[in-house]
Amino acid sequence: MTSTHSETSLTICRPTDCGVAIYPPGASFGPRAMRDYEFVWTIEGDARYRWGDQEADAPAGSLVLCRPGATDFFQWDRHRRTRHAYVHFLIEPQAGQAPSPDTWPLVRALPEDDIIRPLFRHLLTWHGRAGDAQFALTVTQILNAYLTDTMAVGALGREEWPPAVEAAFNFVSRALEADPAQPLTLTQLAGAAHVTPEHLCRLFKSSIGLSPAAMVRLARLDYAASLLSRTNYSVGEISALAGFANPFHFARLFREAFGHTATELRRAVREGEAPPLPRVLWHTHHLDSHR
Repeated sequence: MTSTHSETSLTICRPTDCGVAIYPPGASFGPRAMRDYEFVWTIEGDARYRWGDQEADAPAGSLVLCRPGATDFFQWDRHRRTRHAYVHFLIEPQAGQAPSPDTWPLVRALPEDDIIRPLFRHLLTWHGRAGDAQFALTVTQILNAYLTDTMAVGALGREEWPPAVEAAFNFVSRALEADPAQPLTLTQLAGAAHVTPEHLCRLFKSSIGLSPAAMVRLARLDYAASLLSRTNYSVGEISALAGFANPFHFARLFREAFGHTATELRRAVREGEAPPLPRVLWHTHHLDSHR
């Protein structure tokens, strides 16, 4: 599984250990001779981290990247308990001009709406129950975000939608989260937005360039893409789970939305490519960038 960071090509091996540790006030850890890589997410308490002759603060809400080649040491919070999550992994350099790990930052502060914490929770939840490829992909995503300092998920952004469109979109999101296969009608969306169906259609077209029905369809396709990336359901099963009664219709719509067949997308993700950006977000961002 390959990850690209600027001129770097790295293969992430399956995490060798993963968990949560709690230390009492004043505890320390180390010194230890690092032989692999480790991410340490400081959840509670503050810490001070030393790697070789480099030192950095690691307050709550930060991410430490420990790496081989030196002895490291953690001084945990002296006044309260420290709780952190960790994952050990190996990196095998591939062809390419990889910057030396010595130049990588020791610690990064996690922004409020970051992608790291959800990915770390995913690792902790599925440790020992998911396959090697899934774990390697998750660590690859964390490492890419860390090295390129692209941890915030709010960077994509979009223009603010009219309140009725926001209300309809939120209604669809909640409804599909509760039951992705349930039918959703224009009348239901308009009722949730407290406008007439005709007015809602005009607002959708002017603000996001889609009809309400097209937005619901993209949301279903996004759900289908997540199932393709993260489950072993067959394409036919995923079609039904996402609310498409006709698998051939689903196949055509999926290819139009993502540029690949469902089978091609699943294969690409399993071979190490990142899952695609949700089409609803992609469409609205693409529209905003051309205004």
